[in-house]
Amino acid sequence: MERIWANRLIAGTKTWEEMPASRRAGVKAELAKRVTKGKITAEQYKEITGEDYNG
Repeated sequence: MERIWANRLIAGTKTWEEMPASRRAGVKAELAKRVTKGKITAEQYKEITGEDYNG
């Protein structure tokens, strides 16, 4: 489910505020993996989550 939320956040079809609080830690981890793999930038991570990427 975290991958689905991450995809929707990156695509812009959902916002961080719309995501259930119970999913946030898992989605942050998924987004962090994508930064590490070069699929999104640290700036995109910050735009989505509102927090700096600290990988």
